[in-house]
Amino acid sequence: MKYIINLTLIFDPESRLLMLRNNTQLTVGLSNPATRLLSELIKNNKTELTREILLKHVWEDFGFSPSGATLSNHISELRKAFEALGMSKDILITVPRIGFKLDAEIHPETKPPKELASTEHIELQPSSQPAAVDNVVAAGVNTSSKKPLRRMKTLALSLLFVLCVTAAAAAWVTLSKNEQPALIGILDKCHIYTLNEGKHDPVQSEHARKMLANEGIDCAQTDLDIYYMEARPTNEFLKVHFMSVCTKNNDINYKNCNNFKQVE
Repeated sequence: MKYIINLTLIFDPESRLLMLRNNTQLTVGLSNPATRLLSELIKNNKTELTREILLKHVWEDFGFSPSGATLSNHISELRKAFEALGMSKDILITVPRIGFKLDAEIHPETKPPKELASTEHIELQPSSQPAAVDNVVAAGVNTSSKKPLRRMKTLALSLLFVLCVTAAAAAWVTLSKNEQPALIGILDKCHIYTLNEGKHDPVQSEHARKMLANEGIDCAQTDLDIYYMEARPTNEFLKVHFMSVCTKNNDINYKNCNNFKQVE
């Protein structure tokens, strides 16, 4: 089973991956112990777990010899993975003299019902193929009135999908704003922020400005907030640049945000 963390990340224990929910190509691979550790923390979300319990459930129960240093190293691995994907490492809390606690919003990832998928498949079938007319007539339903009904169902599903995507984008922006990203530069009317904690050097600002130029973003005409992030996926030879360009509606809200990605 996959888990959605704070509406932003997806954790897949089977493939040992953490990935961005809105861009599954941006991933961070986890070691086997870190995968078991995160699974245990998710199962006991918002609950303080002692070091002894974690060492037993993550190492001893799997036949490995545990140690406090090993636990600390893999806690650090998880925090670095969260940071690499733009999430605050503070969701993994150290409880002094006790252990650790995951404080996050967790949702199991669910797949669309099979009935919805089959309905969309029927809609895409060529109209020349014969339908079950006998069954329709026997039920006393007019075939011509059923086609508009199907179109309405498809339209409703499309609208629902758009609303879900919009809500996810809004939640992402809200989470980013709550984390108070650091301002790393100003270009005309653009304010550039980084989502990489601890990486506020001029190089990031230079990379963000270059990406703005490559994408043709005009900072001279419109007030924009730019959220920039760099990360490396499981392939160490690739570097992914992620940028969200948000148009201000007022001092608190955004009118819209457009996302851009570059891989080098």
